[in-house]
Amino acid sequence: MSKLPKFGILTNPTVDILKEIENIAKLDFDFVEIGIEWPEGSPEILLKKKKQIIDLLKKYNIFAIAHTAWWIDVATPYHLVRRAWLEETKKKIKVANSLGIKLVNFHTHAREMNSFYKNYEKQILKNFVDGLKELVDYAKKYDIEIILENAVEKGEITNIQLIKKITNKVPDIKIHVDIGHAFVCGGMKNIRNFFRLFGNRTVHIHMHDNHGKSDEHLPIGKGKINYLSVIKMLKKIGYDKTITFEVFTSKKDAVKSREYIKKLWNKIQV
Repeated sequence: MSKLPKFGILTNPTVDILKEIENIAKLDFDFVEIGIEWPEGSPEILLKKKKQIIDLLKKYNIFAIAHTAWWIDVATPYHLVRRAWLEETKKKIKVANSLGIKLVNFHTHAREMNSFYKNYEKQILKNFVDGLKELVDYAKKYDIEIILENAVEKGEITNIQLIKKITNKVPDIKIHVDIGHAFVCGGMKNIRNFFRLFGNRTVHIHMHDNHGKSDEHLPIGKGKINYLSVIKMLKKIGYDKTITFEVFTSKKDAVKSREYIKKLWNKIQV
């Protein structure tokens, strides 16, 4: 029987961070994915509550990783805006370091990645790659790894071949596969392709469900994603790292999703 991954929940940035950490820990999760985003997860508030956060993590013997806002846009053609996003993201990396966090999530968001700007795709991708390189190099100063999450919305970088092209140019970046996002952008075949292309670089997973049309963030089993197949894929690549249940309906549903995945994990032999 292969080793179980560590399971966690993403904090709700509109709820007090201390209450979120305590509630997640009491639900017997292994870690908390701290949303470093406005309002309650803003860098200023997290720094103000730094000691309390660290004390809570120690009290419940759990660890933390970091999740940044999905709309950070370092691909924008507006230079000053791009610089502002880079500096804001560096603040988030510094905050993560102060909390003892070693993984910081970043999304493949690029607002201008759409058919209207098709002729400018090369420049948009260059901006994104240059921004990623700067962030990865900056994070190295703090012994932090940037992990890249596949986006889902139209107008973002969702094509797996483009993501592969980006990661080839930023070899030090690690991969975070969001199962729900991958399913919306190409079904089970797309999920398989993510693990085929990025299996050895994947260090984090988001799990939730949907019907293949939009990013619904449903409990596992309430949509159309074949999680039996997903677990087989994960076990095939020997995945044993972290999985966040990004279920937005309720924490109770996240717990049910975790228990369902545990049963599948222990049942499947590869």
